This record gives sequence, C-alpha cells and structure tokens, in this order.
Amino acid sequence: MEGVHLEDAGADNMVDLSGAERCVNCEFIITGDNNRIVVGQGAVLVNVRMQLLSNGNAVEIGADCRITASLIMKLVDNNSLVIGAATTIGGCNFICGEGTAISVGHDCMLAWNLEIRTTDSHAIIDAVTGERINPAADIVIEDHVWIGAHATILKGSHIGRDSVVSIRSVVTDKFHEPGLVLGGAPARKLRTGINWQRPLLG
Repeated sequence: MEGVHLEDAGADNMVDLSGAERCVNCEFIITGDNNRIVVGQGAVLVNVRMQLLSNGNAVEIGADCRITASLIMKLVDNNSLVIGAATTIGGCNFICGEGTAISVGHDCMLAWNLEIRTTDSHAIIDAVTGERINPAADIVIEDHVWIGAHATILKGSHIGRDSVVSIRSVVTDKFHEPGLVLGGAPARKLRTGINWQRPLLG
C-alpha cells in the first residue's frame, strides 16, 4: 500500500492493512516476535507511527476509523491496543507497556495533542520497603467518549460511555458512570447526565 513504511526485524509478525481505505505517511517498526496489527474496513490512517518493540503485542483498529497517532509498545510483552469502529483521533501518543491494555470504544472522538499511557515507563520505589509503588494498569475508554485537546489519560483510568473530558484535563481515576463531564488536573466530575453529538449546532 502506498504511503506505508514497514520495518519487520522479528519473526511471525502480521500487519494486515488490506481493509484500510487510505494510509498516508505511515510507519510501522517491529522488532519483536508474534505481533499483530489489523486495520478494519474503510479506516483512514494519516501520519500514524507504530513501534512494537516487544513480543506478542496486538493492535486492532476498527472499521471506518480516522486516525492520526503514534504508538509505542516496549520492553515487556503482551500489550494491546483496541480502537472501536468509527472512532476519530486527531493526534494522540499511546504508550502501552508492562503487559497492559488500552481499549477505546466505538464512535469516540479524540482531539489532538493527547497522551494516553498505561505505564510511567520508570519505577518509583518506596524508600522503606523497597517495593515499587507505580505499577502499570489498563485503560478503558468506553463507547462515544469525547476527549478534548491536550488531555492526558493515565494508567488505571476508566471513562464511562457518552462522557466528555475537558481540554487539558488529566484523568487518573475510574469514572464508570455514563454521561459525565470530567475536567481538571486531576480530573473530577463537573457535571452528570449529559450526552454529546458530532455535528456543530447553530
């Protein structure tokens, strides 16, 4: 496919872009083994960069997605990123490590200059016990979630369906309730019982 640069230094990896409508200026670098990237029917990828630097990772991009993003999976094996159908992403850095998962639901709208990370990438150690106090954790973004520009979604976060995350917010907690407006750093509930739609009003 035109507009794709693929480097595969591993073994038994699969990159299936056959369903994509377009890939423009996209790069896939794989150094591990048994990794899988599958792009759904009608998806459009623009300026996508994926680095799968460990083994047994899985990336699934749903049908009719429109995505600009970068993804790094490194060091520890068996990470996953799943993006549901008809989701749009204007610009996001995904960092997924330590064997964790990021799940983004159907019909989500993610703005630009976002960061979503399951790991801090470096350990913080309790000085007394010697134990690590910042383990990685999965991230779940349910269906039909709108995340505003410059937001950060950190390890262990959960955002309920039909919710909105305000610009420049930092989500660090679990919000299972649907239809919330979340905002702040760290984010908190600003409003409940809402929904949103893509078309501009007026």
